[in-house]
Amino acid sequence: MERLLALAAGAWVVLSAAAAGSLAGQSGLRPGDVPTFQLRARVAKAGGEEPGNTKFTFRFGVPGKAEAAVGNAWCEWLKFGPDQAEATLKGYPAIYMRGFPVVVRLSVAPVADPTLVEAELKLDETGETTSLRWELFGGSAGFLLWRDEAKKPHAATMADYNQRYWKVLATVQVPEERRPRHFPIVERFIGGDDDRLAWQQGIEQLSRGGFSVIMLPPSKPIRELLLKVGLRRTAWAVYNPPGYAFDYDPKVTPAAIQEWADKEAKAHLDAGYAREDMAIFAMSDEPGWYFPSMFKPLVESPAALARFRDYLKAQGLRPRDVGAKAWDGVLPLGRSQAKDLSSKRLFYWTMRFYAWDSARHFAVSTRALEKAFWPGMPIITNWNFFSGRFYVPGPVANNADKQSQDAAMGGHDWLEFGRLRGGTMLWTEDWFSDAMAPQWSFYCSKLRCAAELGGVTFGGYVIPRTAGDREDGILQKILCVVGSGGKAVKYFVFGPEYNFPGNCYSENARVLPKMAEAHAMIGTAEDLLWPGKRPRAEAAILMPRSAQPWDARDIPIPNQIEDATNNHLNRRTVDYMAEAADLYLALQHANIPVDFVDEDGLTWRGLAPYKVLYVTEPNIPEEEQRGIASWARAGGTLVTVTGAGARDRYDEPCPILSRLTGIEEAPRERLLVGNLASLKPVGKVRGGNSEADAIGVRGSIANRPKTIEATFDDGSPAIVQRRVGWWGKGRAVHFAWMPGLSYAKSASGMRDRLPVGYSEAIRRWIVWPTELAGVRLPVTIDRPMIEAPLLLSDKGAAVTLLNWTGEAVERLTLTVRVPFAVRSVESVKQGKLAVERAADGVVLSLPLGAADILMLRP
Repeated sequence: MERLLALAAGAWVVLSAAAAGSLAGQSGLRPGDVPTFQLRARVAKAGGEEPGNTKFTFRFGVPGKAEAAVGNAWCEWLKFGPDQAEATLKGYPAIYMRGFPVVVRLSVAPVADPTLVEAELKLDETGETTSLRWELFGGSAGFLLWRDEAKKPHAATMADYNQRYWKVLATVQVPEERRPRHFPIVERFIGGDDDRLAWQQGIEQLSRGGFSVIMLPPSKPIRELLLKVGLRRTAWAVYNPPGYAFDYDPKVTPAAIQEWADKEAKAHLDAGYAREDMAIFAMSDEPGWYFPSMFKPLVESPAALARFRDYLKAQGLRPRDVGAKAWDGVLPLGRSQAKDLSSKRLFYWTMRFYAWDSARHFAVSTRALEKAFWPGMPIITNWNFFSGRFYVPGPVANNADKQSQDAAMGGHDWLEFGRLRGGTMLWTEDWFSDAMAPQWSFYCSKLRCAAELGGVTFGGYVIPRTAGDREDGILQKILCVVGSGGKAVKYFVFGPEYNFPGNCYSENARVLPKMAEAHAMIGTAEDLLWPGKRPRAEAAILMPRSAQPWDARDIPIPNQIEDATNNHLNRRTVDYMAEAADLYLALQHANIPVDFVDEDGLTWRGLAPYKVLYVTEPNIPEEEQRGIASWARAGGTLVTVTGAGARDRYDEPCPILSRLTGIEEAPRERLLVGNLASLKPVGKVRGGNSEADAIGVRGSIANRPKTIEATFDDGSPAIVQRRVGWWGKGRAVHFAWMPGLSYAKSASGMRDRLPVGYSEAIRRWIVWPTELAGVRLPVTIDRPMIEAPLLLSDKGAAVTLLNWTGEAVERLTLTVRVPFAVRSVESVKQGKLAVERAADGVVLSLPLGAADILMLRP
């Protein structure tokens, strides 16, 4: 989670709770480490004129004596001794810093913009004097204290100290013609005080890197600095809408929500911004809630309780279906009480209700912000449940009910949130190293499919603080988001670090040139990237939902599953969730586009665009299983893994898919996955002159299917298939093991810190159903481990090439299929390319480094 903190400059910053929890009160410095000094100051100009006989007061931001001076006279020396040093280290931002620099603020009053303040700072230790100078538009003048490697003390204004950051940008200048104009490429500068010089330098320097939006506090003087560099758009962030995740507080009414939104807009309008200048509004950061504590506010809110019961009615339930005589006896239920069918129904829909009701509340808040600013304004909720769970059993994270058997954590269902239009731009973040850059593809596929359900868009936070372990890693992350159809990238956050400790990348500013390179590539191809959309894929993966409430059911107080902040998709999870991500990975390596569908989309109509559906989750509602069966009989290819579809949403046995496929697999317990390394081989799979290790868990097929494609080393079926439906139009392919998990673990090495050496045999088996079904790829490539997402519009097509092999490719050959006659093809990196015409596209070759963008124009 993130927290809002105020700086002296009046700006708000968002603090990561993880950083707050680990660093609070743990400054790496002791009071004796902080240089002490004396300082005198004077006002040289006030309001741009001589100060006359005005009396000015000067004081530090910590307890101590104030001094005054008249006109441009020097005040008496202010003393910053051990007491002030100790007080400073106990305040923000020092309590979150591991070391130097230490931020000190000098308060000046009164101030008429612009006020020129000069100061002399005399270090007690050396007797050296440092001259300081600020041009203030407010009353806060900040400066920094630090020691060099030789322990010598130093002092400087923030503007002077920041020069170390700008050196890396000295040779970076994204040309005007290559800067993105439509894409919000958002960065944030945190000035930390009211010095126009520091703010001006920060805005100017970041604008050199091709950022198209600078997030700034709503201030007229600061907005004027933004306009000077040719930018006008800004962004803003709050921690949550009114009520946090729900509107159960009686004060959180639609009128109150609109009043909140109007107040947010007014601050920016008063600063001179137009409504349309708000490029992105972050409405919520990392929302989540805990059970059983969330039961009480729901029960105590008559409106919410009525909505809960109406929700149950909408599912076709009656009081007796959930173990009650009348609706007034129906209350939310925790996991420990889900013992028979009626109580399991109530528990299941209780958990589903909270995710739905929060998304509904966010939709109300989104509409209020759109009304206050402008319709369609990108409004984001940043998710950190990276597998996409809406329910995590057990007292995870900061749940105070550590001994409750009802303890759990709730979050949004990404696809349901999109369908309800809980925001206008769906969003997540990485917080992982460049070695995990390919994972953005998985995130983007889920975000894109969720966004399409609500007619909105998606984007993401790229975290430069965790980047830089690969030369082109951050460039690949950025281009993966945009190339996958994302319409915004926001960085979290430049800083500087001393103003927002634990969150910024100013100390890792070496990544800025690669960020600027990515911006220039986006700007070059923006006419095709911006309007472009991904064509609907012909293969889909079912996003697990109904299985989640039944995870770890036999463990009274489980702690084996985590999703919030867990960006390792094969760690502290469950087999079927990891399997969905790992199947995606194998298909990604084969450059096969994949959509995600949720259970609401498991109808004949919802599945009609797809030729192949991969299913991993053990619990699928009965009616949705019937939808899958109808689609398969009509010609679809259903791919299942061990345990998939064995039970319904209430964790009762359900034979529908088994009857469809003719495959009878013995029941098994789902596997809790601590991490990939802990998973052991459970058998050797052999078939088609190939073999590979099955990892983690395997099923046992009780009957003997007619068509066995691969067997385990004991001769039992490992991969089977059969024709299904009328005249055998459809197919069912079943893996009696977890091919995705096995594929993820098969990586045998690293190259440029990227995992490589995956099992080609397992990848072929995973891809094979798409070949059976005749899936037609928009882009085919002559080798694996290179991803090429295609965006189409009436302007043409853009193909982003993402090289996950860890090495440059001297000659890459690909075929691009587009629904128009191609007139020209250009590469952002290589310029115009020679092509061969094909019946439905073009064939071309080029060298490929880490990434490129192809531009195909009609």
